[in-house]
Amino acid sequence: MNFSGVILSAVLVLLLSLTAQCRKIDCKSVCCTFVEGFPARLKELRSSYKEILKFYDSNDDNDALIDGTVQHNINGPYGCHVVDEILRFYLDTVLPTAVKKNRAHTKTHIDSIGNIFQSLQRDMVKCRKHFSCQKPFEITSFKNSYEKMADTGVNKAMGELDLLFMYIEQFVASKRGMH
Repeated sequence: MNFSGVILSAVLVLLLSLTAQCRKIDCKSVCCTFVEGFPARLKELRSSYKEILKFYDSNDDNDALIDGTVQHNINGPYGCHVVDEILRFYLDTVLPTAVKKNRAHTKTHIDSIGNIFQSLQRDMVKCRKHFSCQKPFEITSFKNSYEKMADTGVNKAMGELDLLFMYIEQFVASKRGMH
């Protein structure tokens, strides 16, 4: 996705969220509460990410890891499985590696991202029916790209968290009003 595509996507998500904020939703289910409360989690994710972005941006010279294929799959009928698989990959592989490899001041922010990812993953599993999950997402090519980057893969994966946040935000925003 080129820069103008990212900007256009961000503007669309912003418009969706502003429109959604104009109407008050009276949630009667856990899934409604999850969807309506997601903007607050996203704000926390972006705040922690902002604190570590400079470090990862300065150490990243790889091709894109989170690309249009990931966005296409998140926006498709398998979106919840894509989000689940990618969150699991970050929780099991990327974030633990980032904590081991980096300075102490980034650990708190990486832990914060990890805690929110765990909570997000747990809530996504609870709300599978709400999200109309279908066939599981195949994450193998994503993992293979990460592994080919060897030691610099963690820099790429951490440096692209903003894209992942945006794709997840678009997915969750697309489910608003389904409760």
